Amino acid sequence: MEKFLKFKDEINLRELQDTISDPRIVVLRKSQTTDTIQVRVPSGMSNKEIKKVFGPFEVKKVYSEFPYPIQGDGLGKFLIWPIAKLIQRDA
Repeated sequence: MEKFLKFKDEINLRELQDTISDPRIVVLRKSQTTDTIQVRVPSGMSNKEIKKVFGPFEVKKVYSEFPYPIQGDGLGKFLIWPIAKLIQRDA
């Protein structure tokens, strides 16, 4: 199973691969758009276990899917009506 990890600090992929003690975990690539690192982990591994494996590097968040960056006004130009009008709020 593939996961996407966001780290607290900037990380070198080679250093990251060298610190992993579990041979079942493979570092695949770094995304330049989302600043996440894609890794392959065993399917039964929990997010807490994944965070522990990376030792001295602090994992901020573990994503199960690629975290697409959505900008606030990027989607608005494709909509006919503003989203606020589509969502009714109870006052």
